[in-house]
Amino acid sequence: MSEVPLEAARASGLVRRAEPLLVLVSGGGDSVGLLDVAVRLGASVSALHVNYGLREGADADEAFVRELCERLGVPLHAERVSLPESGNLQDRARDARYALAERLAEADYAAAHTASDQAETVLYRLAVSPGSRALHGMAPRRGRLVRPLLAVTRDDVRDYLRARGLAW
Repeated sequence: MSEVPLEAARASGLVRRAEPLLVLVSGGGDSVGLLDVAVRLGASVSALHVNYGLREGADADEAFVRELCERLGVPLHAERVSLPESGNLQDRARDARYALAERLAEADYAAAHTASDQAETVLYRLAVSPGSRALHGMAPRRGRLVRPLLAVTRDDVRDYLRARGLAW
């Protein structure tokens, strides 16, 4: 069985047994994988799902996350938010999600960014603002935000989910 994400999260030291961790869960593969990993590593896990209502399937995503959290025994905060009209949509959504996490988390909160996301971030930053800062990418920890899966690829997480029989 593919345990790469579990071992990477354990090695990161960012998911600790019996310590509170709020996991940001969209219902996509990476966040479902992170939620399962955090539970298996024995953290005191809760989850946050943010429904922006921007897509036709947004309510189905929320229902999926609710059912997943019930099955895993994870307390869920499901929040509906309206985003400001101006600015970059992804930036506005991220800012709203992180603001909720800062308010709700007892301690750290975790995003399921992977090495695949890291590569995309570096390429985007190089295209927008070439320079050495772009090469730094995302840090494993920024304040209370942690990224335990930065050492694995999106494919590693999908293999893990299939091996565990988890849908996303």
